[in-house]
Amino acid sequence: MKATRKLIKSRLWMIALLCVLFLWANPVNAEITLKYGHANVPIYFYHTAGVAFGQCLEQATGGALKVKVFPQGQLGGERDITEGLQLGSVDMQATSIGVTGTFIPSLSILNLPFLFKGPKHWMAVMDGPVGQQILGKAREEGEQVGLKVLAIGAPDFRLPMNNKLPINSIEDFKGLKIRTMQVPIHMKAYENIGASPVPLPFGELYTALQTGVVDGNENGPLTLLGKKFYEVQKYMVLLPVVSNGGIFLMSKVTWDKIPGDQQLALTKCIPVWRKKMDQDALEQGGIAIQKMKDQGLQVTTIEDLTAFTSATKPAYEWLYGELPKDTSEWIRSMVEKIREVGTTIQKEEWYVTGK
Repeated sequence: MKATRKLIKSRLWMIALLCVLFLWANPVNAEITLKYGHANVPIYFYHTAGVAFGQCLEQATGGALKVKVFPQGQLGGERDITEGLQLGSVDMQATSIGVTGTFIPSLSILNLPFLFKGPKHWMAVMDGPVGQQILGKAREEGEQVGLKVLAIGAPDFRLPMNNKLPINSIEDFKGLKIRTMQVPIHMKAYENIGASPVPLPFGELYTALQTGVVDGNENGPLTLLGKKFYEVQKYMVLLPVVSNGGIFLMSKVTWDKIPGDQQLALTKCIPVWRKKMDQDALEQGGIAIQKMKDQGLQVTTIEDLTAFTSATKPAYEWLYGELPKDTSEWIRSMVEKIREVGTTIQKEEWYVTGK
């Protein structure tokens, strides 16, 4: 009997020791570092917004959740990172709406050419009920493919640059070989206004511009500055061909793993990301343009977009035909709402100079 008691006591001590060792190795409040990837330069708002969000999250969770930002494609290209989110190998991403539209069809609306008059129009839409409808629809579709859509931000546009002539009208685009993203609706837009879109890999672009393989490219001001494209391009036009806003995605696998209180803290920090995106898109974008002008870049503006909106109508019809019927009908209705908001914009305001 005594031997049995000793054996039971010994086993209980062993179980207790194992529990202590398990808790020591796997503390309840262990720090978790979330991997946040993007494919752009560190001066870009994808990066600065990620840093601001990470600081907020670490403070809100007492250090239980941290964020490590991986810039310039360290975790792969935009599509690679998004697929990593679906698998759970990457936790968070800031990425282009162009690429994300291939995963979440409703976001294709934000890739339509000349839908917005410029940054002021973008902000009026995304800060209002129409923007909330777009975000809500994207969240519904994202859940179905393993992506948590946290926010959409940045009143930024992919501005055309070229090395041939200043752009003052739609006629000036005729025959220009413009490098675009490998996003069909972007390519359709440039075809419609008379240019020849060339979807080169981004890593080959500087050399292609330098050697004349292409005449120009289009991108956000911070990228154009960060990659020094002003060294091989003479002209830029402030023209809202397609928006260059960004989207904040999270892996649903990661989201489902973290406890409810941390999910709540994370949610409360999302506005910090959005605010930094919007601020840097306007202020730092303006600074970037001025720095390039200081290097000799000539910048023009086209006030009347009528010729461009008329020319790109076929791109809209093409997209409607490519999407499922319910998504197509939803986008048609939202396009009208976005344009209605635009009627309230008397004069568009482009990038501002930050302090």
